[in-house]
Amino acid sequence: MSERPATVWRPVSGPFATATLSAMTDERGTSTASNSPSYAEELAVVSTKADLARCMKRLKEDGRISLRELETWGLNHGRPLARASVGDALAGRRLPSERLLRDFLNALKVQEPGLRRAWFEALSRAQTAEPTDRSRSYAERATGPVPARNFFVETDDVDEIYRSVTSIQDQVWLLGTTLSRHIPYLEEPLRRAVANGRRARILLISPGSAAMDMSVLRAGPLGSGREQQEQQLTSNLNTLRQVAQAGSGLEVRLIDYLAPYTLYAYDPGLDIGRMELRLGSFHGEHHLRPTFQVQRSRDESWFAYFYEQFVSMWDAAEPYDLGR
Repeated sequence: MSERPATVWRPVSGPFATATLSAMTDERGTSTASNSPSYAEELAVVSTKADLARCMKRLKEDGRISLRELETWGLNHGRPLARASVGDALAGRRLPSERLLRDFLNALKVQEPGLRRAWFEALSRAQTAEPTDRSRSYAERATGPVPARNFFVETDDVDEIYRSVTSIQDQVWLLGTTLSRHIPYLEEPLRRAVANGRRARILLISPGSAAMDMSVLRAGPLGSGREQQEQQLTSNLNTLRQVAQAGSGLEVRLIDYLAPYTLYAYDPGLDIGRMELRLGSFHGEHHLRPTFQVQRSRDESWFAYFYEQFVSMWDAAEPYDLGR
C-alpha cells in the first residue's frame, strides 16, 4: 500500500506535549501517546463503548486533527476513515470495527506494540459487553429475500445526478471508465461545487492501459472502439482541467483497472451519504445496466463496503496533473 506525504500537525499540548503528533505524515514515527503510562492505564479499565469512545476522543483531541482531516488522510493512505463512522465511534453511538480502530490509530501514529494491543483488548471487552448485529445473510434477516425487481432499476438519470452534485454539502465521488456521457453535462455543477469549497474526487481508467483494452472488449462491436474511448477520455480530462481552475477541491486520478460498476457518491463521509452504482455489462445496452442505491443511514454495512472499495482504488491510482 503506497504512502503519500502530507502536512505535519501543530505541537500537542496536554499530557502528550513532549512531542508532536504528525498525523498526516507517513507512518514511520511514533505517537507521544505510545509513551504515556496514564493512557495505557485508562485503556485497561475500558469495558463499554462509552469508555472506548472517551479514549478515542482524547487521542483525537491531543492529535489536534479534525474529522475532515482524518477522512482526507485516510483517502490519501488507502485507509477508510469516513467522518460519520469515526464520529459515531467518538460519540459512543456504536463501536468501531477493528479496521476502523486500526486506521484511526495509524492516523494518530500510535505504533508502540504494547499500547496498540491495549487498544484492541479494550475494543474486545467493549464488544463482549455490547455485541452488535452486523448480519448480512438474507437467511438471518426478518424481512427475508428482496425480489430483484424491487432492488434494481435500469435508469441512468443524468438530470438527477446533476441535481445531486449541485446539492452536495461536502464532497462528491465519481468512478467510471471515461464517464463520456456525464462529465460534459456535469461540468457546470462541478465547477460551482469546487468554487464553493466542496470537494470532488473523480477516478477514471488510465489511457493506453490494459483497463482500456478491457473496456473496449466489454463494450463489444456495437459499442465505442478504442480510438473513440481514448478520445472521450482525453476530452473529459481537458474539461476537468478547466473545472480545476475554479478552486482547489477537484482531484482526478487514473487507474489501470476496470471496475465492475460505475459509482456516484454524494457526501459519502456524512450521515446523509448515499451512492448510486451501475453494474457493468458485457456487450450489453447502456440503458439496461442494473442500477441500485445504498444509503449510509439505511445500508450501513454495504455502504461501508463500497466506501472502502473506492478508497482502495483511489489509493492504488495515480494522481492526474490538473495544471493549476
